[in-house]
Amino acid sequence: MNLKPFQEKIIAQMITQEKLLSRLYALFAEQFSPHQDFWQKLSQEEQSHAKLMEKLLEAARKGIVFFDEGKVTTTTLSVFITRLEGIVQKAERGEFTLSSAFAYGVDYETSLIEKNVFSRFDSSHEKAKAALKILQSETINHVERMRDQQKMLKSQ
Repeated sequence: MNLKPFQEKIIAQMITQEKLLSRLYALFAEQFSPHQDFWQKLSQEEQSHAKLMEKLLEAARKGIVFFDEGKVTTTTLSVFITRLEGIVQKAERGEFTLSSAFAYGVDYETSLIEKNVFSRFDSSHEKAKAALKILQSETINHVERMRDQQKMLKSQ
């Protein structure tokens, strides 16, 4: 099955989303020095996710990986990306507290899980399956780690 242009756009938007999350977390790392390592690690993982998504896009173009967008649309992702760009701009202006940074991070990571964005791909190739598993499990892990940090912050 060939990748359709709108499917390619959806995957490209998913890559953009990962890069924006990486940028957001890098900004939080700069702004919240006691938690710098935490945010920097998340930022690096999101950058890694973007690279994995780029590889999945190439594999989909070659027919190695199949992509079924389901209910995900370019319009929905455009709205999501525009909102995320606004949040990055807000972070660039230093308008977040540590608590709100965790809240936004949990919100975005949770929405990725709820949309099942990484389950939209399918492949019989082990490397592709492994990449998809990493994307899904690390996104779930991001939510858990941020929630743990939120609990510690509230208990202080």
